[in-house]
Amino acid sequence: VTSRYSLGDTTTLLHSNFVYMRMLACSWLLVTAVLTALVGTSSGKVYRKCELASVLERQFRLPRYVIKKWVCIAEFESRFNTAAINPYNYDGSKDYGIFQINSMYWCWDGTRGGRNLCGIRCRDLLSDNLSKDVSCALKILNAQGYSAWVAYNNKCRYRNLDVYMAECWGASGRGYNNL
Repeated sequence: VTSRYSLGDTTTLLHSNFVYMRMLACSWLLVTAVLTALVGTSSGKVYRKCELASVLERQFRLPRYVIKKWVCIAEFESRFNTAAINPYNYDGSKDYGIFQINSMYWCWDGTRGGRNLCGIRCRDLLSDNLSKDVSCALKILNAQGYSAWVAYNNKCRYRNLDVYMAECWGASGRGYNNL
């Protein structure tokens, strides 16, 4: 029995098949990564500072002394991103949404031990609808004050928040610039 292929041809053929399969796998991974990124960000929104302030004042009728603290918290906790998730807490819990609400105490993410004091699913905090975020943040504020947020303690507490918000409200505190 004679073969049309030499050992060298078989090795080349196997190598070509391996390279082809590897290219297909890489292409599939790339397509999967892109689709996951698109789906993962489709329900969230990244606010601008003044835009968030306007929403908190107009839609939720919060007073400006609260808004300026929450806007500062949102900037340094999530960079104004409603879809932000921080999975790196020392206790294994995660922080969700624009105000980075913690799964150990305030929302339910399916892990054991969480208290869910706001009575919501953590994933509900990832949409561009801020109703549940604001409602839960008010509960946190009433229970623990602003110091519940690390960003408030480290970035906002001693900052002149009137100056911080001046670009949105102007020197007089009225109006919305840069919306």
